[in-house]
Amino acid sequence: MKASRYRIYSLGGFGVNLNQFSISLKNIATDESIKCKKAFWPVQAYAFGKRAKRILIVDIPEEGRYEVLFDNPETLRIKHSNLPISSMFRKPLATDKIEILITEKLGVWPKLK
Repeated sequence: MKASRYRIYSLGGFGVNLNQFSISLKNIATDESIKCKKAFWPVQAYAFGKRAKRILIVDIPEEGRYEVLFDNPETLRIKHSNLPISSMFRKPLATDKIEILITEKLGVWPKLK
């Protein structure tokens, strides 16, 4: 990864509850870990034809190879909609179906392909 700010999106729905879920990036060469921060603006978008919501951000200080570490993935809840009435009738996405996108793309409506 290049030294840059990265945005982390969950794919599959707009109704996201992180609970104790978090992501860390560990530099393989130095063993230094960087914890991702909760996104101040949880922007909604579409990526790869799926609903995407920005959930975390991370600043990578130096270029290198990083390992992505998921902490407490079973606590992440993603529902199709963030509207309470719609969410009442649908179950959250199964943990093994959750997809995460890490991108440098900027903007409120990123064109993620």
